[in-house]
Amino acid sequence: MAEYETKQRRILLDYLNAHPDRGFSVEELYDGLVAENSADAMPGKSTIYRLIARLVSEGLVKRFAVGNGRMFAYQIVACDACDAHLHLKCTECGCLYHMDHAVSEQIMREVLSRSDFSLNEKETVLFGICKGCKIKR
Repeated sequence: MAEYETKQRRILLDYLNAHPDRGFSVEELYDGLVAENSADAMPGKSTIYRLIARLVSEGLVKRFAVGNGRMFAYQIVACDACDAHLHLKCTECGCLYHMDHAVSEQIMREVLSRSDFSLNEKETVLFGICKGCKIKR
């Protein structure tokens, strides 16, 4: 079924595409959209919740648990092969980094050989602190 491209969907996708290395809560998305758009074009929070759930199910946006797992951050899938490599997520600034495919493969092979456990590269995110945040400390 083809997705009807509403004005609000386009505004949300444009905002996410303008910030590909960052994850946002729905509150942060709403605040960012309010800052950048006129009131008449602005999607409401309930529309953002509905659209973001649809974008996640379509594979255009990744959803990440934040903190105790009750809050979520959403980030645009910035490349066509996002489901073929692991990702690194900075717990300080929220940036998502795409791990080199060869390094991802090496890690997945090592985990498999040591524990007979297969990683799902589409869903696996390694959390830590990026170089920029380390320097700021």
